[in-house]
Order: sequence, then structure tokens, then C-alpha cells
Amino acid sequence: MGMDKINEVMQDYVKNQEISGAALLVRRGDEILYENRWGYSRCETNQEIKEDSIYRLMSMTKCITAVAVMICIEKGLLELDAPLSRYIPEFAGMQVMEDPRYEFSMDKMKKIPLLLLTFSMNKVKRTDAEREITIRDLLSHSSGLQQGLVGLLALMKEKKQYDNLRDFVLHYTDYVLDFQPGRGTGYSPLAGFDILGYLVSVVSGMPFEDFMQKEICQPLDMKDTTFFLNDEQKKRLVDVYKRKKDKLVNVTGTKKDMQGIMHQKEILFEHGCGGLFSTLHDYDHFGDMLLHEGSYHGKRILKPETVQLLHTEAPKEHLEPEQGFVWGLGMKIRQDKEKGGFAVSEGTYGWSGAFGTHFFISPADDLEVVFMTNRSDLEGSGSYISAKIEELVASIWEKEEK
Repeated sequence: MGMDKINEVMQDYVKNQEISGAALLVRRGDEILYENRWGYSRCETNQEIKEDSIYRLMSMTKCITAVAVMICIEKGLLELDAPLSRYIPEFAGMQVMEDPRYEFSMDKMKKIPLLLLTFSMNKVKRTDAEREITIRDLLSHSSGLQQGLVGLLALMKEKKQYDNLRDFVLHYTDYVLDFQPGRGTGYSPLAGFDILGYLVSVVSGMPFEDFMQKEICQPLDMKDTTFFLNDEQKKRLVDVYKRKKDKLVNVTGTKKDMQGIMHQKEILFEHGCGGLFSTLHDYDHFGDMLLHEGSYHGKRILKPETVQLLHTEAPKEHLEPEQGFVWGLGMKIRQDKEKGGFAVSEGTYGWSGAFGTHFFISPADDLEVVFMTNRSDLEGSGSYISAKIEELVASIWEKEEK
């Protein structure tokens, strides 16, 4: 009955033009409990979603970037609590916003168009950072970098195009932090994990794409996960849509597509924050590895204690990005069911993408779920469809347990 309900809900989403197409996989331990797909990869030509359809992961990329960083830590190339400036010296001596004009409030958020008119980074009043940004800060969205009004306004004003990852990352050294490192939280949409992707390339001595392929994709048999699609893969990439007046509008290749979100005319380098493409099965292999505490079909990717770190509350202070939720390392953790009002078990962790991709693991239930769709205005972890997926899966699970 529960599985039928999932099918019914998803078919309604397609029929109502809330999504063009989607795919879902639910895993318990070694067994795939449920897998299905609905709708179209291109509505205009009735091209159906296939088993090997490719999606823009957007911020679900961050989970893979976090694992790449943890591999570097296990190899002794990085230390979790080391200052970022140890590896990228240009990030030494960052400064912190101390300017009443840009203190965060919902009222100020409503005035963003007005604030944009006069905003200039070099005119922001500031003070010295009390300490350096650490790798832990970046992984747990507590660095202060691009995490408040100053960061948001700077992001919205960006016009310059960058040809390579190094130059792109180093432009963040001109940013003023929104709060003292480790003293606040929220979400760093681009900066934090783009820096981490570059950091992996610095300490490993190879491009981030090459490191990811060697250390993650090849051992996990993730053949279609990449920052750079080849010609054959491009044919399997689903189109991305936006909903307007209750209808889906194709926005593939426009500013609403991935490159626009990354503030690029075209993607020229790896964006560890959200630049990966992948398939349902590829991402399931990644989730399968995490579910099995770092092991995939006998291959060890991470130590169990490292995987445990990924989904353990990471900042030194208790900081809630939303009530009942905390950050691990690149993963958002459902910590308090009463405060958070979520449907899944406490301790469930994962993340989402701006185009509606969603992924979570419940260690308590030995459960892993991957959902793929590409609609540009679904708002990632805030997506009502992602919430519905969690609710549907959780309700089935409760019935099975009984």
C-alpha cells in the first residue's frame, strides 16, 4: 500500500506539472526496497526518464566534496582543525563584518534590492577575526564566509568571470566574514565548498575531478558522475524546468540553469559546492558506501569512525541552522524531532540540491534514499517535494516495523 502511495503522489506531481520527471531509490542494507521513475527528461518530445538519465546534483555535490576532504584527512594530507591558511596562505588574516547596516534580520532581507544599490565590500565596517577559518568550519557551514547579508550581497553583485578554480577561490579572500569563525551558522551556498574542492586539489597535487574519479567514482562504480560531461553523457542529461503560472517552462541553458546559479557564463572548472552531474544509481552507490560505514562491495573508501564524524554534530558550539537540525561535516543532521518537526528518525543525515535532488541516510533504520529531479525553483532542502518523500518513506517504514 505504501509503495502504491509513492507512485500515486509522484504521478500527480508529473500530471500537475510540478515536476517534469523524477526517479527514486530506497535501500535497506544490501537490498533495494523500492525503485521507480516517472515523467520525462524532455517534456517537449516526450522523452521518458530512463534508468541512466543524468541529473544536475547541485548542492548534493557537497556531500561528495566532504568525502573527498575526509579521504585527504585519512591520507594525512589535511587536518580537520587546521587553519585553512596552512594550505592556502592567502586566507590568513580574514576580517569580520562589524556594521549595523548588514546585521542579519528578516526585515533587512526584504530590503535587499535597496541595499544592493549602495553595497560595496570595501566600505563594510570590519574588525579582525578572532581566529583563523578551519577546515571544520568550512565543512560545517560555520566559517562566516558568504553566510549572511554581506556574503549574499557580494554574491548578487558578482559580475567577473573566472577561467580557473584557483582564481575563483582566491577572490573570496577579499570577502568580509559575516560572523566570527565558529560562532555562527547558516548556509554557505558556493564559497565554502568551492574552497574545499580547490583545497583537495592543492594537497593532493591533482585536479579535483581527477582526485574524485580516482578515490571515489572508480572504486564505487560511479561511471556517470563528473564535473565535465562527454558528448554521449550530454545526450542523457535531463532538461531543467521552472514552474510559471502552474506550468513547466524549459530553462535549460539559460541563466536559471546550473551555470547561472554558479554565476558563470559556462562551467569551466570544478565547483565543489554544486557542479556535479550524476545518475540515480551512481549516487546510490555513494550512499550505499556511507550506509555501510565506508565500505562498498568489499572496498574500503573511508574508515567507520570517519563516516561517523560526517554525521556527528561538528561545530564546537551548538549551532542550529534551523530548529532541531545541526550540521555534521557536509551533511545536515535531523537531531531533535520535537523541535524540527521532521518525519524521519532522529540522526538521519544527508543533503539536497537547489534543483530538487534529495538524499538521506537513517543509521537507526539501516535506510538510504536517493531522489532525483531537476526543477530550478524547488529550493533544495526546503523543497515540499523532498519533505513529502521523507514523509512517505517514513510512513512505510513505520508500517513495516509494526
